[in-house]
Amino acid sequence: MRGPALIILPILLAVTVLSGCRNDATAPLPPVGEARTEALRAACLRDGGALLPTSNGNLACLHQTKDDGKVCRRETDCEGACLARSGTCAPVTPLFGCNDVLTADGTRQTLCLN
Repeated sequence: MRGPALIILPILLAVTVLSGCRNDATAPLPPVGEARTEALRAACLRDGGALLPTSNGNLACLHQTKDDGKVCRRETDCEGACLARSGTCAPVTPLFGCNDVLTADGTRQTLCLN
């Protein structure tokens, strides 16, 4: 009985492992190049943003904040960042570059986002 079990067990194991592998030809490939850029732009616009180039050449979906320019003392006062130098809420999110911001507890911190 041992001989057949030693042969059948590896075969069953291989069938079980390989059954998880499928070639699903119906799954669409993600867009690339200009098609990808247009898909990103459409999704960003649907979400109320604007797709703009960043300083490093990538694209980012920027959203205007509803509290742009509002006086703030900490991050939780704003939809986005609380700018330390002006003590006001940032006009957009995300906020790229290096900016002095006020954290949730009101301490000043330099935040850099590329």
